[in-house]
Amino acid sequence: MRFRIEMQDGFARTGKIEEVKTPHLIDLRNSQEVEFFKDISERKIPDTAERLFPEAPEIFKKEGVVKKTILKGTYPKEFVKLLIGKRDDFRYPRYIPSIATPQNLSLLLYVGADVVDNASALSKAHEGIYLTEVGEFVLQGLRELPCSCPACLSRDCYRSEYDFLADHNTHAIERELALAVKMLESGRLRELVEVRVKSDPQLTSILRLIDNEVKGSAFFPRFRRSVMFPTSEDSANRPEVEYYFKKLVESYAPASHICLLIPCSARKPYMTSKSHRTLRLKLGKAVRGVNEIIISSPFISPRELELIYPISFYDTPTTGVWSEWEIEFVASKLSTLLERFERVYAHLHGGYREVAERASRIAGVDVEFVDDIGELKRKLENEEKRDFDLYHEMFRHMMRYQFDMEFEIDRIKGRYPNLEFFKGERVARVDTRYGNLDVYGELAIHLKENRIFSVEIEEFDVKGTIFSVGVRRASENIRPNDVVVYHNSNTVGVGRALIPGELMGDVDGKAIESRRKVISKN
Repeated sequence: MRFRIEMQDGFARTGKIEEVKTPHLIDLRNSQEVEFFKDISERKIPDTAERLFPEAPEIFKKEGVVKKTILKGTYPKEFVKLLIGKRDDFRYPRYIPSIATPQNLSLLLYVGADVVDNASALSKAHEGIYLTEVGEFVLQGLRELPCSCPACLSRDCYRSEYDFLADHNTHAIERELALAVKMLESGRLRELVEVRVKSDPQLTSILRLIDNEVKGSAFFPRFRRSVMFPTSEDSANRPEVEYYFKKLVESYAPASHICLLIPCSARKPYMTSKSHRTLRLKLGKAVRGVNEIIISSPFISPRELELIYPISFYDTPTTGVWSEWEIEFVASKLSTLLERFERVYAHLHGGYREVAERASRIAGVDVEFVDDIGELKRKLENEEKRDFDLYHEMFRHMMRYQFDMEFEIDRIKGRYPNLEFFKGERVARVDTRYGNLDVYGELAIHLKENRIFSVEIEEFDVKGTIFSVGVRRASENIRPNDVVVYHNSNTVGVGRALIPGELMGDVDGKAIESRRKVISKN
């Protein structure tokens, strides 16, 4: 019995147990399906029995391909301890029985459930409870049914209230499962999770505890193709947001001692927006040699990193009214960068200005606010500055952010943001799909030789997808969607990681999507 991983995003993933696609919902009314999963699932001795009978015969135990995690207890911390603590072997599919509902299903998938069942749906049917993705209702209290599933459209055909509710509740979970899988495949499962948990305080608590537990985990991507919608405080705790701010502090090395703080724009990347183009046009040569930092919510971004995910991939509500939490959060992040400058100017109003004022107090750095662009231009012109090439600085910072290294280039081509970087031949380009650098030629070989985001594979000719069984060794800091360099004695190539590096060679399924060969002796 094989379990193959198709793609992974955090702990959530899609795959197959033989020909059964996962994530999968077991309908406990289907005896054939129940028997199939019973045969391939592990069986454990209950904790109480094991304590009472430590010498219990092994006959009661069964390993099984499918591993079970029984969630019990009434407090969020207990749930999270079991959800995260038991997730130590990704070679096997994980079955979380008895608790799936339309409301919590996306969260269960987010923490790694591959298989769930409709036990809760059937149990609630016995109680006369009608399930929805935002909570439950007593059926007798519903004058109209807020659903158009097959069961609700043919309610009069049912002989009993239980039969109707059992079908509806199961349909509701199936519908939510289909939606969650689509969101997972498009890199947007987190958005669905945040929407669902808001309808239940306990689920919200569980998500916050999970975010705290998974900080720094290499299972969560740094780069995505999807747009992020940071619409709540919980969005700021997303693993990729936490990673961005950590790497921002580590990788930001401004070329100038002068900084200009400016507001964000709705259009991304910022420099393609009308407001930023107009400001830079009016400032003209005065902006040369000045490091710009863009303020948004919940992000701050140096101009040098505006092409990195998530800075070019988010959309946030703009009302002009900043909450106290937003001001404090963004100011605390901004303050860590202000300390790197001798002179700081700001062209800001409203909440943006409040953020800069508070960051100024936190960092103990003076910020000079200038409302008139003409006056700002004169002040910047009078500063002694060291000029630098912005696009070179963008490349340098993206390299530091993505690969923790620097690499010399001699020229740049392309129209912003589609920049290409050369050292004789092309060595990298901005991949605007994922918000990172795609690598070529000499840079790929450099990464391979220094074992940076590198994957050693078995001796075979790469045709397209590289499967996990063909991996000998992989850098453990590789995350899904990372650009990696794969190699053996005949080939050096560049690809996109589909699973974390620490799982490559250890699980069954796809590991790398090959993009190109840099060297091939075949």
